[in-house]
Amino acid sequence: MNKFVIMLLIIFSGFLASVSQILLKKSADIPHTSRIREYLNPYVILGYGGYACVLALNIFLFTKMQFRYGVLSNSLAIVFVMVLSRFVLQEEVTRKKILGAALIIAGVVCFAFF
Repeated sequence: MNKFVIMLLIIFSGFLASVSQILLKKSADIPHTSRIREYLNPYVILGYGGYACVLALNIFLFTKMQFRYGVLSNSLAIVFVMVLSRFVLQEEVTRKKILGAALIIAGVVCFAFF
């Protein structure tokens, strides 16, 4: 498998993990009428389904790449969560968060290419 395709799949894995986290957070913000509805609602089911897809994708990717590149997915997920939180959950993005995201991206670039 092409290294470029693997890198795209790593980025997609991080994005999917972030979307799953946002779905779970969205579910936590909704008042539920019972314990069953708290855990069996579309947000939770899609969130954990997304995590299952991330797990399967990561297992596949780890058979095709060096283990050290797996860290990239987790690092990028932090940045994706910040961006999605801003647009989906309407959370504030501070200068410190932007600086932290920039440092993470710089670390990912250094780690991946050097």
